[in-house]
Amino acid sequence: MKKEGMKASSVRKLLSALMVILILVAAAGFYYGIEQVREVSVDVSHTVADADASGKNIEKLQQLKSALAQRQALVDKASQLFATESSYQTQSVTDIQKYASTYGLNVTKTDFGSGTDTQSGVTGHPVVITLQSPVPYDKFLQFLNALEGNLPKMQVTSVELGHKTNGGPNDFTTKDIKITVSTR
Repeated sequence: MKKEGMKASSVRKLLSALMVILILVAAAGFYYGIEQVREVSVDVSHTVADADASGKNIEKLQQLKSALAQRQALVDKASQLFATESSYQTQSVTDIQKYASTYGLNVTKTDFGSGTDTQSGVTGHPVVITLQSPVPYDKFLQFLNALEGNLPKMQVTSVELGHKTNGGPNDFTTKDIKITVSTR
């Protein structure tokens, strides 16, 4: 009886072919794995870059927040620089009366003009005040200085002065003092 089977040379060819196929499959699998690792590494690098950018943005936002907090006093002062249209008259009378009483002067008349004053270089509403005469020179200068330094901004645009013949050397008369109150 003759055994039918594979010859050793055919088994060797079959095993060689399987080995080549196995090497090709392993190479293809390795190549596919490398491509997957590259895709993941690109995604990771994008995520890291985004995280770094977000971190820098957060740092910048924190710096801006601290800068705004430091400048809040300036913002508050800038908002006080101008009176509102609805409150400038009340605010002006209050401030003028306060400064006049501080320096021992009496305001006899306050007149709010209509419209806006732009002749003085400051846009705002005109106010005309009259002080009771005689006025001491040093107190008058202090009063004008206080008005000019007021918030909301008031600018003295004209003053009418006169000499008092029977008063002291430091006294004089005033007529109208024109002021422009800055409004927004």
